[in-house]
Amino acid sequence: MRPVGHIRQRSCGSWELRYSIGRSSETGRRRVATVTVRGTRKDAERELRRLLRTQDTGEHVDPTRMTAAQWLNQWLGLIRDSVSGKTYERYAELANNFLIPEFGQVRLSRLTPAQIQASYAKWSMEGRRDGKPGGLSPLTRRHIHRVLRSALTRAVELQIIARNPSDPLRKTLPKVERREMKTLSDDQTNSLLGILSDSRLYWPCLIAVAAGMRRGEILALRWKHVDFDQETVRVVESLEQTKKTLRFKTPKTDRFRSIVLPSYAVRELKRLKKEQAEALLALGVRQTGETLVCGRADGEPHQPRSLTHEFAAFMASRKDLPRIRFHDLRHTHATQLLSAGVHPKVAQERLGHSTVTTTMDLYSHVMPTLQSEAAQRLDEAFQRAKTAASTAT
Repeated sequence: MRPVGHIRQRSCGSWELRYSIGRSSETGRRRVATVTVRGTRKDAERELRRLLRTQDTGEHVDPTRMTAAQWLNQWLGLIRDSVSGKTYERYAELANNFLIPEFGQVRLSRLTPAQIQASYAKWSMEGRRDGKPGGLSPLTRRHIHRVLRSALTRAVELQIIARNPSDPLRKTLPKVERREMKTLSDDQTNSLLGILSDSRLYWPCLIAVAAGMRRGEILALRWKHVDFDQETVRVVESLEQTKKTLRFKTPKTDRFRSIVLPSYAVRELKRLKKEQAEALLALGVRQTGETLVCGRADGEPHQPRSLTHEFAAFMASRKDLPRIRFHDLRHTHATQLLSAGVHPKVAQERLGHSTVTTTMDLYSHVMPTLQSEAAQRLDEAFQRAKTAASTAT
């Protein structure tokens, strides 16, 4: 007989699923599993159908006997459609390389903070995937914790476990020291663009320093998003590269934004559009609004990693410029904005940060200069007022 289940609303946005998981081999009594789902009733119905289907296919696992490995694999399946492909790859990599080998055979309900802490301590001393001696970096260990905590939080929400055993470890995670940010000066930026003027690297670098856009946003920019009359570009897409494919997605913070371009960038983009249209026409391809601004010669998208590697190789060949990454051109744009006295809120909007606090935190190294300028302006205002008062008397 096909197993059935029932749905009961517990509170607004919370649903209790109850379904039969067979009879106990010891008592012969019918056993019922209870799971909580947050969301709409359709979400609850979808999850109940999934759970019942796992019983039909023999994949169902009794929540009370579920191992950490079984839950981590199930959790990865649950989040696949709710995170980006690149994020999913990273979560799966950390789960399969570290968490499942370490905790996989432990029953989920019996996983303790002490076990987790012991593994964290071990990874600080060993565990590198490249075979070199030494432990995992603080950043990698924090990422492992983030994945484990997210998976266990979901297990708590579904009432598979009563509490999250990784929660007590949040205050003991290793500190990640922020690397010194490398940027170009105004003269160095001008020199870079001059050197690259006849290279295909010129166009993505020009947009990076003129608009502060991310690598994926630059490679996803289409001509329909460039408004020459208003001298703006609209950031509505980003190009993501995973191990298997390229795909267009919404920007990092899921927020569209419009960026006003400096005049030199507008002039150069007009030149690019004309030259690109002629080159594509020679290949029998017509340039349209959908055409990528920084696409390949045939109009297809560039691979983001290829741009990164090509830029790195170019910078390695230069002795007259600092060794920076392509992403540092975005940092250069932000630093030059703030150093020029542009309000941090404007910088935040151009960069697409979720909050102005993020902008201020990332570019705090520019703040001392702004503080000095602010103090100087206050002093000048005070001196003007003092002079005016003396003249009046």
